[in-house]
Formats: sequence, structure tokens, C-alpha cells
Amino acid sequence: MRGDESHELTAGADAEDAEVRELGAFVHEPDGAVIRARLIGDVARSLEAGMLDDKIAYLTGDAALTSPFVQSFRVREVMAANPKSINAVLRANDVGTIEIKKRGMDIDPAAFRKKLNLSGSQTATLILTRTGSRRMAILADRV
Repeated sequence: MRGDESHELTAGADAEDAEVRELGAFVHEPDGAVIRARLIGDVARSLEAGMLDDKIAYLTGDAALTSPFVQSFRVREVMAANPKSINAVLRANDVGTIEIKKRGMDIDPAAFRKKLNLSGSQTATLILTRTGSRRMAILADRV
């Protein structure tokens, strides 16, 4: 949660997880407090979103809704989670500054960044994750 505002999310019990769905137009990263409180399902439903994977705390949906309980990203492009594929997309999108987020993959973002050719004028977020056994990289913009 960001800023000076205070927001509260309460429930009488752990929220039932949201359904897993295909990647939509947005990826939402729940705040750590939401994850620890086991309220991801409630937040997902408020965003008209589902879970990207049943074991990973990324949400996805098509509605342009945001919440103080998530960081939201508009999906630009999806590719294989390997440096060659990612570098081609970064070059095509003129991306030179990248924020790397990852969940569900055993990757050190600092070491992975060294494999990327960052020479463009644009900024973006690279989300490294998986759905089932499929590893993917998502080029996105913060909302």
C-alpha cells in the first residue's frame, strides 16, 4: 500500500482463492499484507480478476480496475522467459530502463538484468513468472 492514505481490508476468515484464468490485459501484484492475511481471493474478486497460477500470488484480469491493495501493470507483450526472447522484445519496444519482478521462478533479478541489452529510451516492467510448468516473461507498464 502506498502513500499517506490508510486502507483496511478485513474478513472473518481466510478468503477462498479466485479461479485460475488465462493472462488478461492486466497483472496485479498483491501487497504482502494481503498475501499474509490470505485475502488474495477477496482482492481478486474486487478487481474482476483471477489468479495466474494457483500457487503464485499474481492476479490477472481484463478490467482497468485498480486497488490500494495491489500494484497494477498493463500487459504489453508476453514472451518466453529467456534472455534472447526478452532482448528482442526490449529492442523492438525501445526499452532501456527495466524494473524486474519475479514470482515462482528461481532467478536472481540482479544477475538476470546483466543478461539484458538495455539501450532504449523507454521504461517498462518485466514480470518473470510461470503458469503451471510454463515459464513466461511479461513486458508491462505500471498503471
